[in-house]
Amino acid sequence: MAAMLLCPPALEEVSMYSCLCKPAFVKTNMAATKQELCFKKETVSKLLSSFFKEDKTKLSADAVVLMTEMLKVFVTEAAVRSQKQAESEDCNQVEIEHFEKILPQLLLDF
Repeated sequence: MAAMLLCPPALEEVSMYSCLCKPAFVKTNMAATKQELCFKKETVSKLLSSFFKEDKTKLSADAVVLMTEMLKVFVTEAAVRSQKQAESEDCNQVEIEHFEKILPQLLLDF
């Protein structure tokens, strides 16, 4: 899953991409403007189903919707926390190091 989180001041739009979703954020000078984050339900369903040990195990539509919403919240929260970490370090660009710093607490919170 590749994601790009760059926030240089001169950049008008910055989008975060994933193999599962459409653009998530448009940022102008580190000010976030939310755009609809959307994960494909078919992809989430296949991803969850790939971990089933028995072929008889089924996945309900409600479970897929719930997991899709959880992924949306998780990715959004990770992007916002990474941006805040970069701002606290007076950086103009969100680097992987910022994400790595917020990851332990993010995982504990979820």
